[in-house]
Amino acid sequence: MNYIGWSILGMVGYSLVTLFVKLATRSGQFSSFLVLAIATVIVCTCTLSITALRGDTRALDARDFASSSALWAYATGIALTVAVASLFRALSLGPASVVAPIYGMFIVGGAILGIVFLNEPPNMRKLLGIALAIVSIYLIATSARRG
Repeated sequence: MNYIGWSILGMVGYSLVTLFVKLATRSGQFSSFLVLAIATVIVCTCTLSITALRGDTRALDARDFASSSALWAYATGIALTVAVASLFRALSLGPASVVAPIYGMFIVGGAILGIVFLNEPPNMRKLLGIALAIVSIYLIATSARRG
């Protein structure tokens, strides 16, 4: 599967996460952080299994875990923890129809960071898409406040 297929699969997965977090937390029996803890155990188990089956760590030694690649991986873990914990908490507090689009602005953030820090070339079509995404989130978020 190419990157488009993986992207679509990820989008479907995150769409289901939104629904499942709302369903898991709406009774108040499970907190957003308990749901996140359960989900994280499942994610960790699955990704460690995939990593082992692929043999991704065979050529590594202890020094590799102090390399710049490892440091970026650690930074990724911190950012992902903040992102997902915030998403789960927001979903437990507010409507999914507002939370999910606002959270989805990470797509715009990622595109901007790619342009600024990874030297990915901007073009009018990309910039227009970013602008329209911002406008759409504004319309969704402000319509929810007004009823």
